[in-house]
Amino acid sequence: MATGTGQSPIARSATLSIVALCGLGIACSGATAPDQHSVTATAGDVNSCTNPATASPPAGVGHPLLGAAPVSLGGLPFAVAISTSGVTYVTQLHAATASRANLPSTSFSPPFPVGDIPSQVRISPDGKTAYVGDQDAGTITYVDVATNHAVGTASAPAGSVLTIGLTPDGKRLYALTDFHGVYIINATSREVEDSIPADSVGTILAGVAFHPFSPCVYIASRAQGRVTTVNTRSRQVVQTFEVSGANIQNLAVSRDGATLFATDIQNSKLLVWDLSSGTAQPLQYPVGTPGSRNAFDVAVTPDNTQVYVSALADGKVFVFDRVTRAPIGTIATGGSPRYIGFSSSGNRAVIPNESGWVSFSDVPDICGAPAAGPPPVGGNHPARTSDQATSLSGTPFAVAISPVGVTYVTQLHAASASRADLPSTSFSPPFPVGDIPSQVHMSPDGQTAYVGDQDAGTITYVDVATNQVAATTSVPAGSILTFAVSPDGKRLYALTDYNGVYVISTASRTVVDSIKAAGNILAGVAFHPTAPCMYVAARDEGIVSTVNLRTNTVVRSQTPDGAGIQNLAVSRDGAFLFATDIARSKLLIRDLRSDGSRFSEYAVGTPESRNAFDVAVTTDNTQVYVSTLADGKLYVFDLTTRMIVDSVLTAGNPRYIGFDAGGRTAVIPNEAGWVNFLR
Repeated sequence: MATGTGQSPIARSATLSIVALCGLGIACSGATAPDQHSVTATAGDVNSCTNPATASPPAGVGHPLLGAAPVSLGGLPFAVAISTSGVTYVTQLHAATASRANLPSTSFSPPFPVGDIPSQVRISPDGKTAYVGDQDAGTITYVDVATNHAVGTASAPAGSVLTIGLTPDGKRLYALTDFHGVYIINATSREVEDSIPADSVGTILAGVAFHPFSPCVYIASRAQGRVTTVNTRSRQVVQTFEVSGANIQNLAVSRDGATLFATDIQNSKLLVWDLSSGTAQPLQYPVGTPGSRNAFDVAVTPDNTQVYVSALADGKVFVFDRVTRAPIGTIATGGSPRYIGFSSSGNRAVIPNESGWVSFSDVPDICGAPAAGPPPVGGNHPARTSDQATSLSGTPFAVAISPVGVTYVTQLHAASASRADLPSTSFSPPFPVGDIPSQVHMSPDGQTAYVGDQDAGTITYVDVATNQVAATTSVPAGSILTFAVSPDGKRLYALTDYNGVYVISTASRTVVDSIKAAGNILAGVAFHPTAPCMYVAARDEGIVSTVNLRTNTVVRSQTPDGAGIQNLAVSRDGAFLFATDIARSKLLIRDLRSDGSRFSEYAVGTPESRNAFDVAVTTDNTQVYVSTLADGKLYVFDLTTRMIVDSVLTAGNPRYIGFDAGGRTAVIPNEAGWVNFLR
């Protein structure tokens, strides 16, 4: 929602004396030569920067699907440039190097030297030369794309080169400095042709963008919260936008030339100017967590339909509708995502992350769109004609049921578990399992139960034949908030608060691997029934990550706007992913067969936080159960229509939901002191 719609006069400068360097051995022959623009404008003036031209964006291009997969890269990945043929350069800020990938490949070449603190990179329109801005060296390194070798440098007379821009025709580089304005460099001769002084454009010049049709460049002064428009033909400042209290970091112009976008890194906002109206004060839209050092880069998709904003503190890329500025979704990258690049076709986004990886959207992966299949035969669902509540002390919480009906319920505050053998609803005396047993699962053969002891950071192994603890496994760090057993029973996946996911061998009972970049407060987990894919929920960040279990890496991530994801379930045929949004009490559903598909939302009970908790699919794949803490109910959805077909009042606070193998019995622990057996 826009928050700043006021208008004020535009500060203009009718004439500005550009610092001419002729006579100092620096070429000035091209200082006033007009740039060539060939466009049929639909509005505005192709020669004006106060009423710039608008025209249709390029046809036949698109935008990426939501979601991205990380590829490791050292040296602090920072800036990115992509040629029309897919050559991708990523700079490595602390290594004075860059690395190359050739899309659609996501494999990087060995790093090659470019210059000290390479904070920006651009590629010439013909794709033959890359230009790397070496910040504190005050230079721009020219890289021959054919060989990945530096072939020369251009130097700014003074200051650090904070970022660089390349004119659309590829003829000139604009070197933006800290305290010395802008130097205009001939891309061919590598000589400074002209400059724009700091008293005209400000200091700490962090962002630059060119108009696609009119001869205009926009320059952001982070320190002054100012955007200056310069006519690239006359090299004169023609207008200035200032935003009180803002620190403007980066800029982008829409592909149709109608809109200027900027990131306010001080207040984590997206700023938007209508270039055709000349409004000086922008509309302002919040980006993620309010506060400084969050909203960083901004980029418009090649099809001109979406705006991407990277957020350093949130570790996400926020995606907005370009026209309405309504949030479309978020891409959870983790770490601190920096610059954003798009392939020329628009189907691929590349996002360097200073935490040590590069996120690629639309990377082919078996877990991108795993195939669905028929659900297992012989399943059923409870008729819900009988609901028996059996008392159980110690805060009943989680449940697991073996193939033959052995049922374990953990008692959270008693560090114990109790057993029932279905169809009996009577429980055994409690037996010790470990401190705060917040999850329990059974091995596929039903011989071993695994209990997650939350703050102890352990998983307890229980021999089902004796109800005795046989062993424990400890994770290296963190609390185990929940865990899961792989469908083949060979691995346990322990989800922690702040230390990612630990992979444990059930045979050796040791940690054999770990999975990073899934977020924090990992509360929910589910497996695809046939593909090697696991889904992990980071509750407070609202992130749902897809993990390829063959490589133990996050290959997709999405963040439904405003959600707090508590638990996950996959339909028995593998077609749909279900999630409970505990922050807004909703059931979220995504079609797994379509890579990057968005979540649909369905209300669950009272619309308040801490309500919708667990989600489970009946064994016949026809119904979806959702437990609600505040309402004290189970809501039953038809899986196909997503309509609520029933609600069962359990009272208290129903937690996890388990179904027996035949599907006719549901067992629901209730932390108020009983367990419901629903048949």
